[in-house]
Amino acid sequence: MTERQGRFVAEYLVDLNATRAAMRAGYGAGYARRHAWKLLRSARVRAAIGQAEAALEERTKFSQDRVIAELTRLAFYDVGLIAAHRLNGPEDIATLPVEVRAAVTGWSWDKAGNFTVRLAPRTPSLDLLARHFGLLKDVRQHLDRDGRPADPPALYTVVVR
Repeated sequence: MTERQGRFVAEYLVDLNATRAAMRAGYGAGYARRHAWKLLRSARVRAAIGQAEAALEERTKFSQDRVIAELTRLAFYDVGLIAAHRLNGPEDIATLPVEVRAAVTGWSWDKAGNFTVRLAPRTPSLDLLARHFGLLKDVRQHLDRDGRPADPPALYTVVVR
């Protein structure tokens, strides 16, 4: 593998955008998209990207499975498990079960001196999980040049996010 291909692999891992990675690796902006396409088709480059991704995952312990597990934990925590524990101060947060402790995003005392905890909202985590598993779909109606619904009126496009 050439030095420039090695730079492409390193740059590709930054944002997983092949065209931008090609430009940052020194390929001309006018042909970056074409070079990126060719580089990603190269068995040597694909193997190097796979090795680099595996090394990154090993170093950071960051994987798709771990992200999905954490999103699941945030989306489906049981408030009852938190309410079942007496929380008098921040040190008591450590006594919560692991599956709900991740949902605690902050704590404070109210005006009356009661200890309160802030919990992560469930909706963003549910939204990300639903998108990942293809459960959310947008339905868009086709419009003609005048902005009115196109004939036949039952013509729709389903866009999966």
